[in-house]
Amino acid sequence: MHEVFSRSHPTVGEVYESVRRQFPTIGLQTVYNTLHTMTKRGLVSELPFSSAVRFDANMHPHANLVCRNCGRIEDVEFVAEQLDAMLRHLVENSGFAPDGQRFDVYGLCRGCRAD
Repeated sequence: MHEVFSRSHPTVGEVYESVRRQFPTIGLQTVYNTLHTMTKRGLVSELPFSSAVRFDANMHPHANLVCRNCGRIEDVEFVAEQLDAMLRHLVENSGFAPDGQRFDVYGLCRGCRAD
């Protein structure tokens, strides 16, 4: 199933269609249950967006670059020290105790900027 993700941030339906090509008898509920189990075990994360819930197999700290035009989502890795510094700054200035993070940046991808 890792090939399905390929950093594409697929929806349940997209994973289902991809898996079904190799396993035609698989059910949508099986794919949904498998993704739910993978999420609970920390193998993928759910990314709720207004248009759909997407799944991310990249469990390393990163930013999601979300194109407002075409909807493409691209990962950009954080250097661990950068994220640690940002979280430390948040804690020091707010007293907030973070237990996770999701960093989305919205704009236009290279392809849409070129159009």
